[in-house]
Amino acid sequence: METKTERRLTLKTASGCRMLLAISIAIILLFSCIAHLLTSDGGTVKVSLVKIDARGATMDGELYYPVGTTDEDSLPAVIVTHGAGVTHIVTRGLAQELARRGFVVLNLSAYGAGLSEFPQRDEIGMGEENYNARTTPGGLHDAVDFLRTFEFVDQTRIGISGHSQGHRRASMATAIDCGYLTFNDIMINVLYETFGISFTEEEITQNADELAAKRLNSDQLEHYNTIKAQKREDYDTRIKSLCMLGGNAPLISPLQTVNVAGYEVKRNCQTNFGIIIGDFDFGYATYVSDESTMESYYTDTPLDERIWYSIDDYGKKSTALGNIYDMNVTRDAALADAISNRTARIFMTNAETHSRNFFSSKTAADFVKYFEQTLSYNRGELTDPATKPLDARNIIFIWREVFNGIAMLAMLFMLIPLACLFLKSKFFAPCVGSYENSTAGGINKKTYWVFNIVTVIISFIAIYISCDMETPFLPFWKFFPIWTAWYHAPVYLAIMAGGSVLILLYFWFTGKKKNDLSGFKALNVTIKAVNVFKTILLSVILLALAYLSLVFIEYVFLEEYQFFTAYFTAMKVEYWGYIWRLAILVFPLLLLVGATTNYTIRKDIAEWKDTLISVIAGSLGVWLCWLINYIVLHSGAPQAFVNWNSTYAMLILVPVITYLNRKLYKISNSIWLGAALNSLLIAWTTISSMGYHTYVPQSFFSNFFGL
Repeated sequence: METKTERRLTLKTASGCRMLLAISIAIILLFSCIAHLLTSDGGTVKVSLVKIDARGATMDGELYYPVGTTDEDSLPAVIVTHGAGVTHIVTRGLAQELARRGFVVLNLSAYGAGLSEFPQRDEIGMGEENYNARTTPGGLHDAVDFLRTFEFVDQTRIGISGHSQGHRRASMATAIDCGYLTFNDIMINVLYETFGISFTEEEITQNADELAAKRLNSDQLEHYNTIKAQKREDYDTRIKSLCMLGGNAPLISPLQTVNVAGYEVKRNCQTNFGIIIGDFDFGYATYVSDESTMESYYTDTPLDERIWYSIDDYGKKSTALGNIYDMNVTRDAALADAISNRTARIFMTNAETHSRNFFSSKTAADFVKYFEQTLSYNRGELTDPATKPLDARNIIFIWREVFNGIAMLAMLFMLIPLACLFLKSKFFAPCVGSYENSTAGGINKKTYWVFNIVTVIISFIAIYISCDMETPFLPFWKFFPIWTAWYHAPVYLAIMAGGSVLILLYFWFTGKKKNDLSGFKALNVTIKAVNVFKTILLSVILLALAYLSLVFIEYVFLEEYQFFTAYFTAMKVEYWGYIWRLAILVFPLLLLVGATTNYTIRKDIAEWKDTLISVIAGSLGVWLCWLINYIVLHSGAPQAFVNWNSTYAMLILVPVITYLNRKLYKISNSIWLGAALNSLLIAWTTISSMGYHTYVPQSFFSNFFGL
């Protein structure tokens, strides 16, 4: 007879499955709600999903602004964007922190990333063959123009930021918008081109207004001042501030040659900019002493970190003003003047890797402090005595991601009782394997522990090789044109599957010697073909239900299933075709891995202990590789043990997949369901978290269904 506890919380009964399902759904709803309370800062920030269509292709993103905003307000605005191989989901934290401080924030997926489409030409005329070149704005200048249509946005205080490839896109958009001519250069050119006045090379550095007063008659001077007012308005509404994360500003930091009154001179880009880099981002950390940096700062000594500099292109010098956390733009006139003149520069680092830039409370603090000072705002105008700024170090977005992550884990766990309920139905009941291992204790203890140790070693090797792949430079095909970070999971699984083949061969030959292959029969690989198809159908239904749960929390709470770089999010309709391609690729690999994982079951210990050991053994190699890398980096080594930039999600997904593998085997008595569902889940998280690697024209299906 069933006990009360067993009826309530067990997968063995329909009532227990329904109870576990209800708990999972409750956790999803509760933690998604809490996450949105943090995103909206307790309901004081309005978050809207937006689509921008500037050139026949939509860009997808989120718009944040204070609740109660009207067209009489004049608020600073910042555009935030991501790097290559990810979407705007990863930069939500940075957007959230600015929004908490009263900024208007537009957090976008660049052209071709996430739900964003491709135009045939971008802002600088780049065509299909070069859309993903590292020198295009990727839609960010279109986004700037979009912000300029908002009545409540202060057109003189628009900022822009980007991480990794996003910093290149933001740099290019800023260079297009701001140019390299100072305002005085512009007016000197007006005198030269409009009024035909010639200058010596020394005179072009003098005040244009004073030169105009000396050389123009009264009518000309009046015309000059009219032109000046127009130029001033245009100049002041250019991008005011640029913050670059995870990059060394190659598209904007070097001096550029410009023409002033017929003379070629070198100038810096006419905007304020800051750079935030991880100490362990070895490809970019040399920025402080790069030759181009030294030239643009007019110095021969490396920059000091977190120090504001003011650049003087005319005097060919830079002046250190002070630490960003010690200075205040309202009381430090030199800093205020530098920001007003668009000559303020700063460089900051934190002890983190490239991908940690957008999952770091320290970087987020530097980020909001930078925009607080350059746009003179933090929950009100900094010049207003009544304003009470929110401390830059008050960072909470990581907690929001924790709650999103709990909801994500609950969604994945929800699939287990759902699968149980379906398997209890008449249609799917034949999918349950009929053969059970008669061995009372399962695999013997010695073999069990040797297997687990071997699994740890193989998984360590697999993740090391997967991490060591140079993602941006891997080959790609039009058949599967997704950003090349998709390689990591299949490569990891391929190595694990190779190890599984060797282990299974060992078990096969030892079983043959003992005339006992019951362990292989218990995997129920040889179920009827119709039941294999039913199992695949069941996995598709489970995936669809998981996706529907995402649609619901997006609709109600505007939240996602996400923690750091591990996330399951919405997709364009054509992405489902790529999901099937990737799922078919990894399905046989997961079958092999599932066979070894579930061959080695211990029946002489509690099921939860056996499952826990299995999950730890399957994940420990991955965790150890990350831990060694962390220790190496923080010990001051000149380079990383291995590059984790594109594989942090594996720290979460490997144990989750291992757990699902074991639990789905337990309820179906077959390795088919675990392999089928996990292959679809891996494909979903991989495809939805990336973008295209090459130009792909808009899909008929996406356009037809609007998805």
